[in-house]
Amino acid sequence: MITILGSGLSGLSAAYHLREKYVLLEKEVEAGGLCRSVTHGEYTFDIAPHILFTRDVYAENLFRRLLEGNLLTHIREAYIFLENTYVKYPFEANLHPLPKHVIEECIKGVIERPLFEPHNFREWIMTTFGEGIAKYYMVPYNEKIWKYDLSKMNIEWVAGRVPAPSVNEMEKGAIGELEKDFGPNAQFWYPEYDGIAALPNSLVQLVEVEPASEVVEVRPSSDRVETIYRCNGALTKNVSDYVFSSVPLPELVKMIGDAPTDVVKASKSLVYNSLICIDVGVSRAHISDKHWLYFPERDVIFNRISFPMNLSPNTTPKNKSSVLVEVTYRGERPDMEQTKTKVIEDLVKTGILKDDDDLDLVEISDFKYAYVIYDLDHRRNVDVIHRYLEDNRIIPIGRFGEWEYYNMDKAMLSGKRAADRYNEGLL
Repeated sequence: MITILGSGLSGLSAAYHLREKYVLLEKEVEAGGLCRSVTHGEYTFDIAPHILFTRDVYAENLFRRLLEGNLLTHIREAYIFLENTYVKYPFEANLHPLPKHVIEECIKGVIERPLFEPHNFREWIMTTFGEGIAKYYMVPYNEKIWKYDLSKMNIEWVAGRVPAPSVNEMEKGAIGELEKDFGPNAQFWYPEYDGIAALPNSLVQLVEVEPASEVVEVRPSSDRVETIYRCNGALTKNVSDYVFSSVPLPELVKMIGDAPTDVVKASKSLVYNSLICIDVGVSRAHISDKHWLYFPERDVIFNRISFPMNLSPNTTPKNKSSVLVEVTYRGERPDMEQTKTKVIEDLVKTGILKDDDDLDLVEISDFKYAYVIYDLDHRRNVDVIHRYLEDNRIIPIGRFGEWEYYNMDKAMLSGKRAADRYNEGLL
């Protein structure tokens, strides 16, 4: 038997793909992890913003099968707000709306960019895009989202995630809009009904989840794993052949009372940041025709906002609009009321809202574990923890179990990989 910790997409996927008996424990009262949605009256917001896209054929077919009849297809409308104008994403291929001196600086930087093998993320930005694009967009935006020294981040996560147009494409994009789209999410999908929660909810119909079951201790041994969890106020012990865990690695190691010193040290050295989301309901229609916007400038508190009403009209009441705002942080959580106030001020300052807009709601929430940060010791620390876990019959899955920057497709494939290994007798 398998015990699965966490019913985010990776845990649900593992249960869905297993051919053996399992127990799926979920701390919250509902499944989905970060892939859940909430309703405020007639508004639906994802608790953290999501869209569906993939280059994996199996994952695409799984999305379509699970969301059959409930899937909208979009051509990405994403922009960077900079110099009081909108620059189509990716920035470096669409420079033409910017002031002439900014365009010239960006193109000059691309042509004269340094040529050496980059060893960290800041160097990768400079050697890929040059000084101008680094100055105006790539460095300030990435410093804003990661809240971490870019020269102390590695580059193993960049491949396939950050578009890198050619110099020729950049020069053409400085004159006018390119017909070519870049990146794996140039076309994406989103559920027509029920927000992104439609995806985990479709899996919940096919698997069994034990909600409100909080794991307090994991006791591995050479031939089994004991899991102690609290449900309805009582402690229960579960014994299984293996544990599949999507619990964030720092929290999982705390649950293992006799974990070795080097594993504990590695878990405490893992780097991540946290996320505040603000749901804003606006009593005015069509405040934007975009899907999402990036904000690199430092005098704006948020790094990205999205518009649920443009992902599906069923998320938002008729003749109204919705905005989902993201603010990342590391360490101590900022004051939530001050954050809400600053967010509304900056939505007005950037022209998203008007001074006289009536707001139906402003709801705020935060999530301790949001983004894995690939610091220079990322691989070494993760490998130390993973070797110990696998040697003790604990298989990490998902974004925070594998400690990788996984999108939804990768999270689901992570759960499938673990299930396939067990099904095929490879564990």
